[in-house]
Amino acid sequence: MPGPNGSQPADPIGAPARLTIWQAVRQSWLIHPDWTVTDHLAWLDSEGYDTGTLTGDPAEVVGRWLAEHRRTAPVSRPADDRRVYMVAGGDMVAVFDSADEADIMAVTMTAANLEPFTLPLTEAQWEQAHAVLRSQLPHVTVTDTRSTRAAGAP
Repeated sequence: MPGPNGSQPADPIGAPARLTIWQAVRQSWLIHPDWTVTDHLAWLDSEGYDTGTLTGDPAEVVGRWLAEHRRTAPVSRPADDRRVYMVAGGDMVAVFDSADEADIMAVTMTAANLEPFTLPLTEAQWEQAHAVLRSQLPHVTVTDTRSTRAAGAP
């Protein structure tokens, strides 16, 4: 830009960058975790986002994003509320102390052409789920690999 001392860089125009649709959904989910897909789509529309640019049905795309956010979001919990990680596939269920061990089992099950899912649970939730498995699905093989179980803890 020409100036009194020759050419000078122009002053930047202070337009803030706009979030992508995915980033906007993530941000709104962090603020409103109880919103439904419909709520998010209505909010995106009111903010001027064009959900028609998404590949596929916007409700399905946003629904998948929200499901992923819920699955991967860190959850605050009391320090004494220990987590266990359940992996289920086919007629097998295994429970682990660590998410890494559960991931290895999920990969193994996938390699065996099963479609496993992993679920983090509190110990109390696992005990309830285990009771239901024993009473309603006695044919399912349950493997408890937690170190507290190996040590003979209740």
